[in-house]
Amino acid sequence: MTTSQSPTSTGLLGKRLQLLREELNASAVVRGSGARVVLYVKTLPGEDPTEHFQRLRDKAAGRGWTVHSAIHDDAGGIEPATSEAWRELVTILSSGSAQGVLAPTYRHISMDTWSYANALHLVAERRCFTSLLIPEPST
Repeated sequence: MTTSQSPTSTGLLGKRLQLLREELNASAVVRGSGARVVLYVKTLPGEDPTEHFQRLRDKAAGRGWTVHSAIHDDAGGIEPATSEAWRELVTILSSGSAQGVLAPTYRHISMDTWSYANALHLVAERRCFTSLLIPEPST
């Protein structure tokens, strides 16, 4: 958070991002039980993603989703548009092999809110959904 951002403005931005995600998810072909999802975790190089993946698997099981694959992006702060792991995820969604992506927080997709919003649009263009373990206003 920069010095120009107050906790209130950060919360409002998070709420707007959550509303955008929910609006875009409405175009997904499959969102409920039976959907196939890709688990996506982005970490710093050398960071262990195991705990994140376990929590995501638990959420997927609780929703009745099947895990198609788990992608670990250890590129740190790299933006989705330049990430090889993100391109792999988009390829899976584009092929119809999975209908959604499940990540721990929006910051695992991108630390930059503009890039995150672009990533949401990219997923929605494939008639797929984005789900988060912890929604935007809380992160």
